[in-house]
Amino acid sequence: MLPLTPSQYWDREATAPVTPPDASWMAHRLVREYINERISGRPGGWPLDWFQSRYPRTFERCLSVGCGTGALERDLVRRGIARTVEAFDASPESLRIAQETAEAEGVADRIRYSIGDFNNIRLPLQTYDLVCFHQSLHHVSELEHLLDQVRRSLKDDGLLYLDEFVGPSRGDWNDYAIRWYRAMYQLFPRDRRFFESFAMPVQEEDPSEAIRSGDILTRLFIGFDVEEFRGYGGNLLAMLFPDLRVETLDDETVRTIILAERAMLGSGARDFHAIITARPKRGVIPSIRYRLEGRYPRAANRLRAIRDAIRG
Repeated sequence: MLPLTPSQYWDREATAPVTPPDASWMAHRLVREYINERISGRPGGWPLDWFQSRYPRTFERCLSVGCGTGALERDLVRRGIARTVEAFDASPESLRIAQETAEAEGVADRIRYSIGDFNNIRLPLQTYDLVCFHQSLHHVSELEHLLDQVRRSLKDDGLLYLDEFVGPSRGDWNDYAIRWYRAMYQLFPRDRRFFESFAMPVQEEDPSEAIRSGDILTRLFIGFDVEEFRGYGGNLLAMLFPDLRVETLDDETVRTIILAERAMLGSGARDFHAIITARPKRGVIPSIRYRLEGRYPRAANRLRAIRDAIRG
């Protein structure tokens, strides 16, 4: 059987997902409260609750990049965060569902959907007041191109909003990197585990999954000034939950995993997931850097590693 293209994969996920939404690590009640608390400071405060309290305004024109089936756009207009939203995705089936749902919920007149390729998109200059990514940027291979397009498309007082996986890229995982996860996985009884041993955390069916997630932050800093970074972990939870029979875990066990993740983050580990807001830098220097780093990404990463080593 031939491998699915990214658009075919996401068309299938829109209608018959291999992992249904209610099986996501974020769907567990205690984990959701933990995520909300890390972002907003309270278990009942959802990410967009925090965003509205931090940025109490209506953004006239918003762009949603990688909209999927449209939940974010509908929420943005219902809450009054955005007056109008333009949204694009590479999956025709996802866009069909998004359009039909927006019509059913009476918000279709404020949302415009279109198909687009993350890696080749061209955006109009200084057009948008708000650009949003919701778990889509980590599927982009041409980070430099897309981020520069977004930077240039934002108005001078425009805002970038990311809710993203910023953990290791798929190519960063190896036996050494997952040794601790393998050891922790064996602590769970066999009937709580799907597999005999911890599986390599690489989505084989979707070659775009975490394609360059580990580069997102360094590339973001080239063209944007970060205002808020609200990390919400996932370093243990998002890694272990897909390989566990979560419905068999009692609340005490889930709380123990959460406590272990808090300890990991408290010791200096970088959050795998984060809410980030940022403002666009102006001038030609960011575009020049994006062009050079997009052409020579490995050399740029090596130079950055040398610089960081010199700095200590």
